[in-house]
Amino acid sequence: MRLPPAVRAAALTAVGGNRLQKEFAWMSWAGTVWRLEGASGVVYVKRAHHLEGERDRTVWLAGRLPVPEVLGLFQGFGDDWLLTSAMPGTPLSDRSLGWEPSRVARRLGEILREVHATDATGCPFGERRPGYVLLHGDYCLPNVLVQDGGAFSGLIDVGGAGLGDPEDDLAAGVWTLQYNFGPGYAREFLDAYG
Repeated sequence: MRLPPAVRAAALTAVGGNRLQKEFAWMSWAGTVWRLEGASGVVYVKRAHHLEGERDRTVWLAGRLPVPEVLGLFQGFGDDWLLTSAMPGTPLSDRSLGWEPSRVARRLGEILREVHATDATGCPFGERRPGYVLLHGDYCLPNVLVQDGGAFSGLIDVGGAGLGDPEDDLAAGVWTLQYNFGPGYAREFLDAYG
């Protein structure tokens, strides 16, 4: 699959040089994602229908939580194409961290507590109700990045972010732990969340 010319041009501008040195694509339920590397950096391109919401949420979250910088939203081949900066860190789902599942579960809970404590004043996504907090909206291990021994470094795939019931993200956290490690880690996750 090739990139639309406008997407390729914007990616080349962002990573420097006149050609992309490495291209890698993978499919997910949310669409296709490309990791593009150039002379001076890395960017990501996501292809799916209706990415305006993810763009808008990512822009709104910037400065509140560590999220990628939006570099552009394009249309081509019947889809939207969202170009973002790379984020430092490693997804919590990545086995290269060398962490035991218990440590992953605890860190996932601690980070979610931080996300839910983020000031959501003026959030235009979702509705304001008593007990509602800022949600990630797809809180799973691949979407949470850490670095330097576990320091929280970023969130990706924030297209579902907005105000909502914290139990939505908590349920997603329990699900992702069970999906990745099997049963037995929900209590550590929930205890770490508080």
